[in-house]
Amino acid sequence: MRLGPSRVRVSLRLARWLGPWAKDAVPRGVTRTTSTLDDARGYRAFVYRSRARAHGAYLVVPGLHYAGPDDPRLDRFCRVLAASGFVVLAPALPDHLALRVAPTATDDLAIAWNAVEAMARAEAMPRPALFSISFGSLPAIALAARDGYRDRIGALVVFGGYADFDASVRFAVTGEARDGARAIAAPFDPLNAPVVFLALLPHLPAVDREAVARAWRTMVERTWGRTELKAPDARRSIADDLARSLAPADRDLFLVGCGLREDRALLDAGLAAVGDAFAFADPRPYLARVAAPIVVLHGRDDDVIPWLEAEKLRRALPPGHPHRVLVTGMYDHTGATRPSPRALARELVTMFHVVRAMADAPQLRSTEP
Repeated sequence: MRLGPSRVRVSLRLARWLGPWAKDAVPRGVTRTTSTLDDARGYRAFVYRSRARAHGAYLVVPGLHYAGPDDPRLDRFCRVLAASGFVVLAPALPDHLALRVAPTATDDLAIAWNAVEAMARAEAMPRPALFSISFGSLPAIALAARDGYRDRIGALVVFGGYADFDASVRFAVTGEARDGARAIAAPFDPLNAPVVFLALLPHLPAVDREAVARAWRTMVERTWGRTELKAPDARRSIADDLARSLAPADRDLFLVGCGLREDRALLDAGLAAVGDAFAFADPRPYLARVAAPIVVLHGRDDDVIPWLEAEKLRRALPPGHPHRVLVTGMYDHTGATRPSPRALARELVTMFHVVRAMADAPQLRSTEP
């Protein structure tokens, strides 16, 4: 299919800013304003616009992160989308700010969808698209399947998302990625372990769960985004300092949750005790009801959610559902990476398909007469 002028411009701008050559540069001429989605709860979102006329709209769904859209990496990505020709709305989902996997995130995302849809309608733009990141894939997929919303969404883009909740949280702690009988060992980010144990905490033995939870959240705030702290010895002093504030009986549990003391049996027991408490976190039943086309993007070097999850998402789609799955070595979980010279040509072709898919996802209004 021949690309129209609008899509060509959008694709070229995306390629300019999302390629490894851009490094951490941030596009200029983009404004960010705050929109209040629920004043009573202080639920807010950021709206990104460039000076140029927008062709379409994106609702960007953040993953679990205490900073939400204030995370510099997510803020940069939203600015890139805006500079490429989109109006972008990124909500600070209360559950995700609290590092909590909860079904109420979908309800809050619906409020954000209503807001971005109203903006698109006011500016005579077609249906917006959803772009989810990491564990933001769950509320995004659930919303795209929800009655009253499923026919209003132009497309769903899932970047670094998951299909199998149990396998994904195990990977975050052990680095073992599984797809049925297939298992691969892959580099993983041990700094994510506290979030897994936060979810399991109600089912783990602890004297003061509130204090342990507070210590794990503080550990996350002090370590996330600091690559040098992935080495256990590098972050041990931070963990030891926080452990001193806990009851002696809780200190071992805290260190296990920080990835500084291995206890596979504790992880297995916690996951077994959960039972059906996280049944809602399986996105696969929702995928059967999604009406919008789906694009699944995943970095082969993703150290938060393994790339095997992309294939699981594909298999969960109903036969004939319009979709694309693109797994690339050009991006890890946090942004662009530099592939080896030998792989560069292949990865550039994949990147072309990635930016083309991102340009196509929101329905664009034409800039032609």
